[in-house]
Amino acid sequence: MVMAKVFRGPTYKYKPGREYDLWFVSYPIGKTVVKSGGVWSTIVVPQDSKLSTYQRVLRGGYDNVITDAEASELTAAGYGDYIFNV
Repeated sequence: MVMAKVFRGPTYKYKPGREYDLWFVSYPIGKTVVKSGGVWSTIVVPQDSKLSTYQRVLRGGYDNVITDAEASELTAAGYGDYIFNV
């Protein structure tokens, strides 16, 4: 059985505030991780117009299938906790 690697990126906690009925609820929002110039970095609000300029885009809030080489690069860049075998 071949195992695939999936990247489920970092998140931040969103809390809507007291002006909403469910002000006490918070939920995670996915951060997007991108590779540009060989360097992996995190962006919170990706702009559609810039996404095509990156070497690789791992959208926040999604399961992104990655290669073994990408898994090694992401681990070296400090994102190893977000890589899972499925």
